[in-house]
Amino acid sequence: MSTVAVSPVFVGRLPELSRLADALRDANAGTPGVVLIGGEAGVGKTRLLQEFVDQAEAKGAVTAIGGCLELGAEGLPFAPVSAAMRALTDALGPELAAAVAGREQDLSWVMPHLAPVPSGDASGDYDRARLFELMLRVLEQLGEERTLVVAFEDLHWADASTRELLAFLVRSLRRGRILIVGTYRADAIDRRHPLRPFLAELDRIRTVRRLDLGRLTRAQVGEQLHGILGDEPPRRLIRQIFQKSEGNAFFVEELACSVRHGRLTGLSDTLRDLLLIRVEELPDAAQRVVRVAAVGGSTVGHPLLSEVAGVGGAELDEALRGAVSMHVLVPTKDGDGYQFRHALVREAVRDDLLPGERMRMYVRYAEALERVPDLVPADEHSSRLAMYWYHAGRAVEALPAVLAAAETARSRYAFGEQFRLLERALELWEQVPDPEALTGITLLDLLIAAIAPARFDTAYDKALAFSRQALDLVDVERDPRRAAHLWTIRAGLLRSSNRASGLTELQKAEALLVGLPPSIEHARVLGQIARDEMLDNPTEKSVETAREALAIAQRIGSPADEATILKTLGCLVVSLGRPVEGLVFFEEARAIAERASEPDIMCLVLSNLSSVLEGLGRHAEAAEAGRESLRIARERGLVQGLGSFSIGNLAESLLSLGEWQEADHILDEVFDYDPKPETLGHAYRLVAENALARGDIAAATAAIEQAREIGTAKYIEPQFLIPLRTLEVALARRLGRLAEVRELVAPVLRAGFPAGHQRYAWPLLVETARAEGDATELAGYPRGGAELKARHEALKRIRTAALGLAQDCPLDEAHAVNLRAELARAEGEATVELWEEAVAAWEKTTQPYVLARVRSR
Repeated sequence: MSTVAVSPVFVGRLPELSRLADALRDANAGTPGVVLIGGEAGVGKTRLLQEFVDQAEAKGAVTAIGGCLELGAEGLPFAPVSAAMRALTDALGPELAAAVAGREQDLSWVMPHLAPVPSGDASGDYDRARLFELMLRVLEQLGEERTLVVAFEDLHWADASTRELLAFLVRSLRRGRILIVGTYRADAIDRRHPLRPFLAELDRIRTVRRLDLGRLTRAQVGEQLHGILGDEPPRRLIRQIFQKSEGNAFFVEELACSVRHGRLTGLSDTLRDLLLIRVEELPDAAQRVVRVAAVGGSTVGHPLLSEVAGVGGAELDEALRGAVSMHVLVPTKDGDGYQFRHALVREAVRDDLLPGERMRMYVRYAEALERVPDLVPADEHSSRLAMYWYHAGRAVEALPAVLAAAETARSRYAFGEQFRLLERALELWEQVPDPEALTGITLLDLLIAAIAPARFDTAYDKALAFSRQALDLVDVERDPRRAAHLWTIRAGLLRSSNRASGLTELQKAEALLVGLPPSIEHARVLGQIARDEMLDNPTEKSVETAREALAIAQRIGSPADEATILKTLGCLVVSLGRPVEGLVFFEEARAIAERASEPDIMCLVLSNLSSVLEGLGRHAEAAEAGRESLRIARERGLVQGLGSFSIGNLAESLLSLGEWQEADHILDEVFDYDPKPETLGHAYRLVAENALARGDIAAATAAIEQAREIGTAKYIEPQFLIPLRTLEVALARRLGRLAEVRELVAPVLRAGFPAGHQRYAWPLLVETARAEGDATELAGYPRGGAELKARHEALKRIRTAALGLAQDCPLDEAHAVNLRAELARAEGEATVELWEEAVAAWEKTTQPYVLARVRSR
């Protein structure tokens, strides 16, 4: 009876292979898709993937596989994506070169084989968003002419940047013959594992299929054994191996191998002993090399392995040949190194080492990389060195290495990895006698460096904790600018996480800068104060603050800041009732952004202009500005960041114009990205508004619920809170729930409307009055006693609230006239003349749906 390590017969996965074939068929037809294959270690995920890839290639697909590396917190950013894209480069050559032409430098963060990674600053949201969008464009372009199958193995080891990029691609792929396949170890995903929320997010996307691989049945184990042993196995042997393996395909292979040595009966029941049998059968020299390889990571290059093992040439080749022939190690796909045939074997070998032995091996790896850095590819050096020194328990060597790896992660937009590495650096800081002398930085420097990546990773609790620690350490007397910078950062964190407005913190920052020479920091603090006051409660003092900020920016000579502050001035002045003056500021901001070639600033200016024009009832102009902003965002790869605001504003204008279908279409795009909570909440509110207009109560209810979940934070801006209440009131009115309407609107009316927010306040008052009018006209509704008094009080509150609202444009005037008619209806005193007046007012606007509704009265 002859044996092979792996069954030549593919056993027991035909249903799963069929579902993969279905996904490939959809991709061939132009519908991108994703298949996620989960299962315990050893169950057969890799074999299934390889069988499918072989079939896909036979049908003409171009395939590429990237494997995730087990490097812990130091995970190499985008490693599997880089590997897959390198494979596509090899396969497609000139076609891929054409797809990336002119963008090689931008894409080098994930495709370092195209161009050297630039050394400039890579700390911004928008740069990272641009990178993701460029990757999307490249894949879609490559998928126009042929089917691509891009697979990622071992996603449970994926670095944060890879998870974020994949999530973006899965949400955003809309065209092209593309199929993404991923595998992961389900038994490695506990409730704290970062892959769990990733999988949950992808489960909500209709193009994603999940395959959960179970264990083999007894009959399938028999088929597998037949293939491995080359003959029909005895039934008793099948039964024994099925019982011991419990249907795990990899364990079946290991047990089948032991049959050759007559060991099955006396085999230890422990998993580790089972996995170590092949290793223990190797010659001593091969066993030593295997143990060294187990510590090196999920893959180890040949030069590095040789250096650490202390052997080379024919001696190393002989040891490796033995390990490969016994199916303990296998060459990596690129042929430059080795990996264990299965991660379980590597884990067993590594865990079998004595603690001191394991730590000494980590030291040897680290020392080898310090002696000869090019033992590994340049993009792996810092992350591997950090991992080896850290696991060696050598804090003095580990701290500088971890900081270097964090800087490499930052330079590649891998903010998740940077954050975790800086957390590790903070841990090591306490273990080093003189960390400042060792690293050349202070603890304050380290805390400040950790804040931004923590925010990008949405770890607001930690970012706020870092900012608090940093503020405790900073010397306000000696370095007031730095203290002001920290207060500004903290203000942004509080507002971004919807915990507070951050204005108090900004005022503390500004107080520290008063009396110092003009600086761009001072201009930005003042500009942010003016902006936040504009969003919360604009006043003439806010305008003065913005003008002061502008004067400093002009004196310093910062066009980008000038344009940003002018945009804020425009919003402020319009909200305070001077639209003509405000729009002039916007024109100045546009001119400066254009002269300075600042596309991100131009995108922001146009997006804000779109919102302002919408509030003035100039819906067609608003849509035009929104389209222009979105065009720039798409051209510059900014849709995921700035462009998502543009999409929401454009959709709002389209709804006003009655272009419901186009609004629906464009709103779908928002959900393809991962926008900020307020942007997502805006999108859900627009979906609900459209659904209510169409009479789809179920869809409106679902969308309002989604928006409500986002709007339950401690702090929410009035521009988001008031429209949400309007929709809730509209839904309650449609359902005939007058008591709920009064309950919803009461706290808003008690608090009063901030200045400059009439564009949101008028619709809420009109909708509330409509609910009161509906109740009045409802047959059988109580008309006397307590209810009459309650209605009288409710209408009085509405009128009182309306008295303080400005009427700065025809849209405001139409709402005001409409409100008077609805209030009269609620009191049973509506007249034809009132409704004719309302119709005439709405005819001066371009909102056909509202006009039709008023005419129906």
